[in-house]
Amino acid sequence: MITLPIDILNSHVLTPHHLQKLSAVDDIPAIDPTFDDDTLKIIFQYYSLSPSSMEEEVHRYAAQLLDNNNIDAAWQVLLSI
Repeated sequence: MITLPIDILNSHVLTPHHLQKLSAVDDIPAIDPTFDDDTLKIIFQYYSLSPSSMEEEVHRYAAQLLDNNNIDAAWQVLLSI
């Protein structure tokens, strides 16, 4: 298990169950420059003027991905901010 970054640990959106899934990887993944996600693009466009709201929406989206056991995509989403 890894130690999660502080902004993820202090998330008001991600539950202990989500954090457990994220910390179950061997290492924090590297940012994948080929990762392309339309929902993430929309979040960036809509919340570009409010960094705190953007972070919350990114965490909400990552939570959805984690609920669907898409841990790799959730990590890429969380690493995008």
